[in-house]
Amino acid sequence: MSTLKQLEEYARERYIPVMLDDTKELLFNTVKERQPESILEIGTAIGYSGIVMLTAAPESTLNTIEFSEKSVALARKNFAEFDLTDRVNIFVGDAREIVPLLTGKYDFIFLDGPKGQYKAFYPFLTDLLAVGGTLFSDNVLYKGLVENIPEDNRHKHITVARNMRSFLDILTADKRYETTLYRIGDGVTISRKISE
Repeated sequence: MSTLKQLEEYARERYIPVMLDDTKELLFNTVKERQPESILEIGTAIGYSGIVMLTAAPESTLNTIEFSEKSVALARKNFAEFDLTDRVNIFVGDAREIVPLLTGKYDFIFLDGPKGQYKAFYPFLTDLLAVGGTLFSDNVLYKGLVENIPEDNRHKHITVARNMRSFLDILTADKRYETTLYRIGDGVTISRKISE
């Protein structure tokens, strides 16, 4: 597997979720434009988005968090195939436990972990993001439910949709950020941190 296209096909054949093409393009272009030195990713999966970011910014390093050991094994293999192993550090475990323990500053944060937890991660990620840095949040419209939350409380995705709506409300109201919502894929926000 030596190209992103091959990695995409591998994932889709096995029903492993990878980002949609328009989201991938936006992520690649944003990272390429900003050239962050240090990137934090919540949700490694099989390493696809990490490879996209590291390819876009050849001088950057990536700290990435993943709960599934099976996914981590695949991600390690994929990072190695793209010759990126020395630029990646994978934290294996629950992001809810790991994120509050992180220190230092990041120039770019890619948020693509558990959808119901974005709001819980938010204060920690804001502290970790350097001024001038970028928070790129994927799936913020969550299956189209965030803007049209079902009345039926038994709907299995309703709690996640409500949590995501709350995250979006907090993010867009936060004066420390300039945030743009993109209605592509499953919804993306790009937030530039302009002050502490």
